[in-house]
Amino acid sequence: MIKLVIADSGPLISLSMADALDLLLEFKPGVQVVLTDIVYHEVTSERDKYPDAQKTYQFLSKNSGHITIEETSYGQAALFRVRLDPGYKLPSDAGEMSIASFDAYQSEPTIILFEDKWFLEPRRFKSNANLVSTFAFIDNVFSRHIITKARYTEIITALNTIERSPLDFESNKNWIGSL
Repeated sequence: MIKLVIADSGPLISLSMADALDLLLEFKPGVQVVLTDIVYHEVTSERDKYPDAQKTYQFLSKNSGHITIEETSYGQAALFRVRLDPGYKLPSDAGEMSIASFDAYQSEPTIILFEDKWFLEPRRFKSNANLVSTFAFIDNVFSRHIITKARYTEIITALNTIERSPLDFESNKNWIGSL
């Protein structure tokens, strides 16, 4: 089984704002989409404030059989603190730390969908973790003829209007060959 891990809230927010969350479900049965407990918390806890958070929550709830929420040791500790003190703000790298905590125990190949330079620092992940930017993900979905040119253009146009870190999102069109 290959795990497609959503590494932090950025990719989910971007895909939600581009009306492209459905693309996470377009792969053969041997691919499991995974969110960590912290990432789930980050993208759903303020759904009453942000339309993209509400849309993401509805998508995740509707597809709970296809998307797994994984508990992590880091996430459980951080979310315990949130439950004790509802005013507590999670550290800005909480999602990233939960992914690192999750990845430390993986034996299967993982594809980590990311948008933050933090993920590119050496030795963050085991050698069987493959990092893929949101743009590369969309490029690969298009190159596999899963979406039309018109939908691809709409999604890329939307992604280009979303503020994100100044990471250069180079495409690698071969990342998803085994999916």
